[in-house]
Amino acid sequence: MANLTRERWEANAQYWVKVIREGRDRYRTELTDAAVLDAVGECAGLRVLDAGCGEGYLSRKLASMGADVTGVDAAQGLIDAASSHPSPGARFIRAGVEDLPLKDGEFDLVLCNHLFSHLQDPTRAIGEFARVLRGGGRLILLTLHPCFYVKNSEQGAMNSVPAEEYFASRGIDQRFLVDGLESPSVITSWLRPLEYYAGTLRDAGFVIADLREPHPTAEQLRDDPWWRKGFPTAMFLLLIAERR
Repeated sequence: MANLTRERWEANAQYWVKVIREGRDRYRTELTDAAVLDAVGECAGLRVLDAGCGEGYLSRKLASMGADVTGVDAAQGLIDAASSHPSPGARFIRAGVEDLPLKDGEFDLVLCNHLFSHLQDPTRAIGEFARVLRGGGRLILLTLHPCFYVKNSEQGAMNSVPAEEYFASRGIDQRFLVDGLESPSVITSWLRPLEYYAGTLRDAGFVIADLREPHPTAEQLRDDPWWRKGFPTAMFLLLIAERR
């Protein structure tokens, strides 16, 4: 499954470069990026791992804020795009998050922005994040909300998730559709119950310090039809965990 996922992201690489660099993903530009950066806070002088960095936009942002950033992604096309758009303080490496070519205790912060829903089983990745973080370091994880996200939520779908599906790992196969652009390849989004995240983080030596659910403001929902349709229910979960 990991190889299939990598192949699909390679097929979608240029699509995502276009979407990100043209600012076409409003979920990111108007909601989740701000939530992630607020969770990161002051980062000057911190050693940051941007896990699943894509074409590198958050790595560049954090580097501009004074962080020493290493971005990793399994898709060579995305790493090539990131490396071709360099920023002082940021370097990029092609690697899967299940086997990071990085030293123990090398980082103060690991950032996973829209990564976990693309891992069929993130247990090894969480263990790797624990390994490369120093004691007291933080893991910030932004992902699809496992309690409420369903297929086509971005198009207004808001079906409930039956218990027999919620308490198991479930995959949703769909193409990305962002600002009228459809991705070349299908991607599987994996969702798991909240207790899975809590237990897996605990077993890897983490303590959950905060849980947030990024959502549009009342004004956005009132004034913008795009948000009323595109955010029919809670769609995102942001976890902040600390390495014991």
